[in-house]
Amino acid sequence: MTDQKLNVEDLIDLCHKNWPRENLDAGATAVRLIRAGDIVLSNGRQFMEQYNLTPAEFDTLATLRKMGITNKLTPSELCKANLLSSGGLTKILNHLEQRGLISRQPHNTDKRSSYIALTEKGCDLIDKSMALVLQSHEEKLAAIYTPEEREELNRLLKKFHLTETP
Repeated sequence: MTDQKLNVEDLIDLCHKNWPRENLDAGATAVRLIRAGDIVLSNGRQFMEQYNLTPAEFDTLATLRKMGITNKLTPSELCKANLLSSGGLTKILNHLEQRGLISRQPHNTDKRSSYIALTEKGCDLIDKSMALVLQSHEEKLAAIYTPEEREELNRLLKKFHLTETP
């Protein structure tokens, strides 16, 4: 077998052919969603790497940026927004701080915590890298979907995410 992943539709066909179950439609939908996420991440990763960012570092900077340039978050707030563990986030924050992309400031009331904020350098880097990632996503999606199809896809994905229980 080669290193290249099988086409998701081939995987689903094999599953229907070889899996002893009546209804695998939910599995097929899940596989399509997972593979779509893999493709989107892979597509954006090349631009993240141009700026020496891992996907987790990119997400952390993007989370801080979308909260507002002057806002600061605690590590717990970042974990909730990023879906990362606190242990994983500590390593990411240490690396971003070493690069001068974030700053840490003491928490006003909790001596065990701190506030995390984007530096000007971090804001500039996430703005530049995000522009490249979004342009790449735009080109990929525009080549596949009509505007109406994208609107429908967004509507369905929004419905899916809004029914998610925390």
